[in-house]
Amino acid sequence: MSRNWSYSSLSILLLFICLIAVNVVAYYLPMRADMTAEKLYTISEGSRSILSGLKDPLRIKYYFSASSEELPPYIKNYAERVREVLEEYENLSSGRITLETFDPKPDTEEEEWAERYGINAVTLPQGSRLYFGAVVLMLDQEMTLPFFDPRRERFLEYDLTQAIYKVSQTERPKIGILSTLNLSGGRSMIPGQRPAEKWVFLGEMEKTMEVVNLPLDTEEIADDIGLLLVMHPKEFSDSLVYAIDQFVLRGGKTIVMVDPNGRADLASPMNQMGRQPQIASNLPKLFEKWGVDYDVSKVSGDPTFGTPVNTGSGVMRFPMWMSFNAQALDQTHPVTSQLENVLFVEAGALSKAKDSKHEYTPLLSLSDKSGILDAFMLRFVQPNQISRDLKPDNQSKSLIARVSGKFETAFPGGRPPAEKKEGEEQPEPQQPLNHEHLNAAQEATSVMVFSDIDFISDDFSVQKMNFLGQRIIQPANDNLNLMLNAVEHLSGNEALMSIRSRGQSARPFTRLQAMQVEAQMKFQDEESRLQETLKQVQNQLDTLLESAGKKGETEVILPPEMQAEIKRFRGEERQTRKKLREVRKVLRQDIESLGTRLTVINMLAVPLIVGIIGFFFYRSRLQARNTRAVS
Repeated sequence: MSRNWSYSSLSILLLFICLIAVNVVAYYLPMRADMTAEKLYTISEGSRSILSGLKDPLRIKYYFSASSEELPPYIKNYAERVREVLEEYENLSSGRITLETFDPKPDTEEEEWAERYGINAVTLPQGSRLYFGAVVLMLDQEMTLPFFDPRRERFLEYDLTQAIYKVSQTERPKIGILSTLNLSGGRSMIPGQRPAEKWVFLGEMEKTMEVVNLPLDTEEIADDIGLLLVMHPKEFSDSLVYAIDQFVLRGGKTIVMVDPNGRADLASPMNQMGRQPQIASNLPKLFEKWGVDYDVSKVSGDPTFGTPVNTGSGVMRFPMWMSFNAQALDQTHPVTSQLENVLFVEAGALSKAKDSKHEYTPLLSLSDKSGILDAFMLRFVQPNQISRDLKPDNQSKSLIARVSGKFETAFPGGRPPAEKKEGEEQPEPQQPLNHEHLNAAQEATSVMVFSDIDFISDDFSVQKMNFLGQRIIQPANDNLNLMLNAVEHLSGNEALMSIRSRGQSARPFTRLQAMQVEAQMKFQDEESRLQETLKQVQNQLDTLLESAGKKGETEVILPPEMQAEIKRFRGEERQTRKKLREVRKVLRQDIESLGTRLTVINMLAVPLIVGIIGFFFYRSRLQARNTRAVS
């Protein structure tokens, strides 16, 4: 018996030693397993591709006030997740990335450097200062992430990879613009009129990018154009459309902005001189090949997002001017996330073509109450009548869409012949192009389409004021941010664009939330019934008092039946409030019970299951050994 007990004790000791050895070996082995449900710590292939392309050493300096004792728990948890993700970047970089962690305590050199890099402290409600940011450094380039906002947790990987990509680029991205609009401003064609001003969004882009205005007789888009911005393509020649087509097929990133009723075009020099050109824009040949449906003669509207406007006869919510809040925008895409107020003005309707095989991602969609109207009605029909004529059509519509895939050319016959210009008898001979004609793209690329051009014009995106002789420009909404986000997103490489939003490390108790919503609905129903009863009694009292006043009575004695009604109501009010307290009590008990069960499961159930499995495994091994000893 003593021999068996000694043998069992030795077995347990060896098992314990093996367990420690396995943990030690696992710690030093370069192996990791992401067991989270949404793969929070698994770096995407897009980030891996960018990391593998790094040619020079890169440093990431991570600043977090870890020693502060007044940090909220959710900040501490998120900071730990940020650090672990940064460590994963370091491990995947094959030595090209070095992570340095700093705790910028007050009056220290670390705090001074954090301020130099632009990582400004956030003051907590308790008065302490929180540093929570990073700076990415490569050679003479640096990119600062001033604050890791927990609300942007889903885009943590995207923000980090974007910063790494930016510092690894030695040149600023080059943006080419093709537009029939006067974006750059300049001298007016009408004597005595103020010169046109440069659009604000163009000036904002020029701060961080190289912007080139391409002439409308361009026959080939140069390869050094990182992003092509096609704004209001009105009556483009076939040669120019062909240049855009081939640029996309070669892998060029493109943003196309069309409009069925371009208000910004009404201020063009042609209109100022008394002419009435077409103010709608379209690229039908390219849209067909990209799988985008768009009717240039129709404008879309949605009463759900109608914007209050002054019609002269009063203020009304005009459904053709649509204001979108954060809930209406795609919060899973970097372009539209974190935007809170976007205004679109008489935009067109985009949708995926039925026979399209390309990926179509709507970033801004209308509700099921939306409809379309003929664009010409906006010029001749009053807003009140337009609102009445707009009817829901139960068709899905989007105002912004991203289309990806291997596109085919809109010119299967090759380069279109030269067009004869006005006053010429024969067209000029065409110059040879630098690239061979492509019938289809070799690699997948992306195109972003907007169905409105007015949203980015100064009239609908900014406010201009004069203050003490200084001209002040401030955003009126998030339209500028939307445009700059789209340009910045598409000017990156395809690997960066492939990074989608990730899940959040804070996993909510969905059942608990559902219980709270259900209880809230009960509260609302009870309160609504109570308010309705109170309103009815008050109306009866007002009627009685008004009748007594007409008789000239200075004092009013309520009849017995009304006194009984009031007494009954007060009794009903007490009963209702008692029911509300009971609902709250039951809700609180359910929450406490659920919390207790979760605590028991986390602390006892799992270890108990492991213990039971170990016990039966040990017992089976012991029985097998005894059987061999007897035999």
